[in-house]
Amino acid sequence: MTGVARLGIGIGLVGRRHEVSALGSALDRARAGRPTGVLLSGDAGVGKSRLVTETSARASGSGFTVLVGRCLDSAATLPYLPFTEIVGRLAATRPELVAAHPELRRLLPSHRAAPDPVPEDRELGQLRVFDAVLSVLDELTASSPALLVIEDLHWADRSSRDLLVFLLSRLTTQRLVVLATYRTDDLHRRHPLRPVLSELVRLPAVERVDLAALGPDDALDLVRRLADGTLPEPLLRRVAQRSEGNAFFAEELVSASSDGLPHGLAEVLMARVEALEPATQQVLRIASVSGRRVRHDRLAAVSGLPDAELEQALRDAVTHHVLVPEAGDGDVYSFRHALLREAVYHELLPGERSRLHAGYAEHLAAHADEPGAAAKLAHHAMAGHDLPRALAASVRAAQEANDREAPAEMLLQAERALDLWNVVPDAEAVAGVDQATLTRWAAWGASATGDPDRGMALGRRALELTDEHRDPVLASAIGRRYAMRLMELSGHEQETVDVARHALSLVVDGPPTSDVAWCHAVIARALIRVDRWDDAREAAEAALLVTKALPDEDLAAVGATADALVTVARIDEWEQRPELARQRWAEAQPLARRSGNLGVELRAHFNIGMSLLDDGKLAAASAEFATGEARAAETGITWSGYGLDIRVAHVVALFLHGDWDEAEAAAELAGEAVSVSVASRLTAAGLLTAVARGRLEYAARRAAELYDSQPADEQVVLLLGVAGAEAALWRGDAAEAGLWVQEALDGLDAIYAHQLGGIMLAALGIAAHAQQAAEGSVDAARALLAVAEETAAKGMPRAGTLGPEGRSWLVRARAELTRLTGPDPGAWTEVVDAFAYETGEGCCPNGYRQAYGRVRRAEARLATAPAPHTTASHAELTAAVTEDLRPALATAQHLGAAPLEAAVRAMARRAGVRLDEAVPPRAAAPDVLTPRERSVLGLVAGGRTNRQVGAELFISEKTVSVHLSRVMAKLGASSRTEAVSIAYARGLLTP
Repeated sequence: MTGVARLGIGIGLVGRRHEVSALGSALDRARAGRPTGVLLSGDAGVGKSRLVTETSARASGSGFTVLVGRCLDSAATLPYLPFTEIVGRLAATRPELVAAHPELRRLLPSHRAAPDPVPEDRELGQLRVFDAVLSVLDELTASSPALLVIEDLHWADRSSRDLLVFLLSRLTTQRLVVLATYRTDDLHRRHPLRPVLSELVRLPAVERVDLAALGPDDALDLVRRLADGTLPEPLLRRVAQRSEGNAFFAEELVSASSDGLPHGLAEVLMARVEALEPATQQVLRIASVSGRRVRHDRLAAVSGLPDAELEQALRDAVTHHVLVPEAGDGDVYSFRHALLREAVYHELLPGERSRLHAGYAEHLAAHADEPGAAAKLAHHAMAGHDLPRALAASVRAAQEANDREAPAEMLLQAERALDLWNVVPDAEAVAGVDQATLTRWAAWGASATGDPDRGMALGRRALELTDEHRDPVLASAIGRRYAMRLMELSGHEQETVDVARHALSLVVDGPPTSDVAWCHAVIARALIRVDRWDDAREAAEAALLVTKALPDEDLAAVGATADALVTVARIDEWEQRPELARQRWAEAQPLARRSGNLGVELRAHFNIGMSLLDDGKLAAASAEFATGEARAAETGITWSGYGLDIRVAHVVALFLHGDWDEAEAAAELAGEAVSVSVASRLTAAGLLTAVARGRLEYAARRAAELYDSQPADEQVVLLLGVAGAEAALWRGDAAEAGLWVQEALDGLDAIYAHQLGGIMLAALGIAAHAQQAAEGSVDAARALLAVAEETAAKGMPRAGTLGPEGRSWLVRARAELTRLTGPDPGAWTEVVDAFAYETGEGCCPNGYRQAYGRVRRAEARLATAPAPHTTASHAELTAAVTEDLRPALATAQHLGAAPLEAAVRAMARRAGVRLDEAVPPRAAAPDVLTPRERSVLGLVAGGRTNRQVGAELFISEKTVSVHLSRVMAKLGASSRTEAVSIAYARGLLTP
């Protein structure tokens, strides 16, 4: 047997001066009230845990409270596992803090799951848990600074990742350092941590510390200290070279080097194990099936060894540094390194592995009441091929995950149970719930985690499986929820009405309840979507009548009241009483908040914003959308139905108002993992700004990619049609523009006729015919104008009459036709006047669409000028054209609208007028760069290549190139180097 190598923790820390300094600075800042989040990354075995140990010791020695939570390499863990460990530690040391926040009980290991995972109101649950964790940390750090460590973030469950993002995005004045470690070699392209890291590195209080391999000198120093004089110098150097600067590999190589150097990593890791007694090796194989951690009693039960033999084997494993007893809990052992456990586990034979998993499942089944046992049991039962036991355990694990406010993990467990349903005999008896209920849980989990398409499909299946005769109230509730889910997507309007009416029919003959009120309220919403306004008012008032008979403390009834009020207000707006509508929405908002119904609260925000937008009050609309967006973000439902509606509407409002930098920032997904339908809507909205700023190839490519996904959402169809057509027009490809317009008009017509966006599309289509001026263009353009006129007459505007944007585009459609039938400066004057609603405080001096109208008016003036010109008439014409082009150029430069600026300059050359001396150079605003653009440019300034920047920010090299193109366009730079210089000169980057 080989000798036992010294553990690295038994010697002084080698190297790492820069990293130690960075972490020390973070502690110093936290002590002064400037919190910091640190993302400590590095390959497996490079020394992250050792550095955390050193930092924790330093923090503890200087008065910090140190709280450590660990993620485990298994799906069979509780949601929020690292935070469960942290809250458990707080409960033991500061019980008064935990007791002051009841929601924290959900994170304690002793908490029991509620029987029904999907009660009526669940939207605020996860937020309350997040807020409780943040609040207890605020109170803890008020008396002393704290270091919060999350180890092995690459294994974290989604709920833990979401909670970490919540905490790091709310670092303000806490005396706190949040230190999270993760393995870079585990982050494959689709790893769920990658988008999270992309979001976190943008936060101002978060910094990265990348732990690279030790240099040759430090590696040799480490090996020399580990060997402690037991190896000759030539072998020391060979070991140092073979370790490649990885501290863990160095330890293992020193341990194995008495018999020569192993060739592969698995050999290196197994050399220590294979040097042990056979009985010890067998215990380690059994332990590896449990995961990195194993309890003594569980190991004893599965191994079946006598106590004396098991204890001797464990003593041997601990002595040789393979297993480590956990501090404070002598009955739990962990593999010293995850790689050791992985190497042992992968050496198991398939049959041996299944048998051992089955043994763990048998033991866990006998201790099913232990917290977190259900998820472990489901995992081991599946691996051990005990499918009935796996089904029952998955159902219990779904209940546990839900009760801990972890919808993503609940969805995972519920869908695993559904996968097993048809292969397990008498599945309902085994699971303890019926398939409809289980499907309903999964539908809620999908919707709560930002996947409405999946939620709708699961909701429809739950409805199909429900036995209405056995439980009509439950069947009604499922139908109502499904109807609400349908309303999140387009093209299901009549189905929504039918489902909601059927849900009402199941309970309408009973006593007045909040269920009955909600059925009426949902019907009212659905009827609005099919333009049955009188019927909708009747249904909404029926809901209000029911809630009047219910007690004020019935929060579900309060939520139904708020929802019905929002609907009545929407009808008021349709009846051309917008001020009354906004008053009702304002009345509904506090009721929705009191009831805890975030969906209704956001619905009110959305409708107020849309009412203001439709009224041409762009600044006020943007402010309302911003408020709603902030509320959705702080409550964790940004990608819910109305959360997404608000985000998309905010992007559009910012674009119309001329706040294009903010529009681009609002349209960025920043690496967030969302469904295709969510990404499509937000990306489509962002393409408006991309086209206007001249990123034409990018916009055309993205529009084509989204179009190929066959969007069923009329908003996506419209936005893609507009962006695709405008990009083609600016490129001079009129035929392509015409195709985009026709495809979009056909797509809208397939969803429902006379969608008001058709006016805008028709105007762009006429512009395409005017640009092409081919045979038959006049007739085709006249046909499109007829479409616009008919749409304006027969469409269904929110306020009952066509709003300023619709009227402006109708005027533009008529003006575009004059480019074919005969130039008319007066028609373009009407366009300039119509789009004046875009101007206002904070907007460009003359709106983007106005500037386009001015260019066309200048063109029409040149075309209609009498010839030959007298000196006086020429001067008059030049003055008129200049009067149009100067403000148009100012607008283009203010917005960074490169195609518009090019069109203005081309028209100026054609007219023979000079513009530059009349237009002062545009000074860059302090926030001219989005946070992501500033991050990219800052790394470029530090000498990184595009590939290195992408690796730092967890984005592709192509995305880096796109960001740099935007930066150079905004700063007027022709190269990366020039962009950096300009940014330093303007104070956009700090050296």
